[in-house]
Amino acid sequence: MATLLALYIAQGLPSGLFAHALPVLWREAGIGLAWIGALKLLALPWILKALWAPLIDRSLWKVAPVRWVFGLQSLAALCLIGLGVVGLTPQGSWLALTVAAILLINLLMATQDIITDGLAVRHVPAIWRGLANTLQVAGYKIGMLAGGAFLLILASHVDTQTALLLPACLLILLLVLVFRAPILSNPHPLSSSSGSSSSDAQSGIIDGFIGLIRQPGMLFWLGIVACYKVGDAMGSGMVRPMLTDGGWTSEAIGNFTLATTVVGLVGAAIGGWLYTKLGGRRSLIWAGIAQAVTISAWALVAVKGTGAALVYGVGIAEQLADGASTVVLFAMMMNLCRQKWAGTDFTVQASIQVVIAGLFGLLGGMIAQTYSYELLLGLAGCLGLAVVLVFALRSPKTLPP
Repeated sequence: MATLLALYIAQGLPSGLFAHALPVLWREAGIGLAWIGALKLLALPWILKALWAPLIDRSLWKVAPVRWVFGLQSLAALCLIGLGVVGLTPQGSWLALTVAAILLINLLMATQDIITDGLAVRHVPAIWRGLANTLQVAGYKIGMLAGGAFLLILASHVDTQTALLLPACLLILLLVLVFRAPILSNPHPLSSSSGSSSSDAQSGIIDGFIGLIRQPGMLFWLGIVACYKVGDAMGSGMVRPMLTDGGWTSEAIGNFTLATTVVGLVGAAIGGWLYTKLGGRRSLIWAGIAQAVTISAWALVAVKGTGAALVYGVGIAEQLADGASTVVLFAMMMNLCRQKWAGTDFTVQASIQVVIAGLFGLLGGMIAQTYSYELLLGLAGCLGLAVVLVFALRSPKTLPP
């Protein structure tokens, strides 16, 4: 559990930078809302990682995970240091290098995510998956906190180049802490026989790609995975630009992100408790309703103004719901993974969720820029409720056992 927590914190560090800090820095630089909404598209490797997940899974039958983790995480730290040199804002002659560095960091951490999720599915018994996914979400949020909120606060006192040393150094520190962890030291025991032919190996890779969708009811479930957090995907990316337009400084937004992310850790714990007490289906319904309602509440901020009391009240409620809904969704995703292709199956589901989130994020930015924040946030909440309603009505007949 401690090793998984450290690995998920590491994945959250660059994600916090790109999801929380970069939109504020870009908005302060005068970048349009549509471009900020399109930032999610720079997470392309998280969308495409299912393409190489079977190869990573298969390599772990013979290669200890620590070799992958060491190479991926140390290189990501070096890239963060390089990103501090070329700059974070997309202006000037360094634009191409900035975009390339962001894409490469996402590629490295997306590949590490395949390994980490596979370890979680294989080593954590089903009865503990509520707790495991609480740690997953909590660890990821802690990483995002350090890479996003703390970095924004730090960047208000020192230059951005120096601030970027924070996530880079933390990546190296976490790597040192887990380097000798037992679950990273040995190859995955579910291996094919050493005498298997190349045709058998190729057949195994094909099964890794398509075996998941052959399970009964899986197409319906993948549709739910894709759209379950549609409200969050459309609305959350516009909250910080809305605060910036409302006169909030980057330091104030950093403090707000810090407070609400800590609350999100409580939400993750609530999600683990809901999953244990209510089971997957009922916890998904209640957490999904809470997520949709709290996203809609941001429309009230857009109408009434960005007063601190209202912003913090809505932000705390929304992060409680976000943490809970993410935990129960991930726990259900783990339950539907095959042991032999655990990393691949979880990655396929996660990639579908990410690609749809990216498209909805782009759509959200365009709606906010063309119409208004309040229209976007109200629509996002309504769509989230619609998805929960479809799941509640159809899941008893179609959800895989």
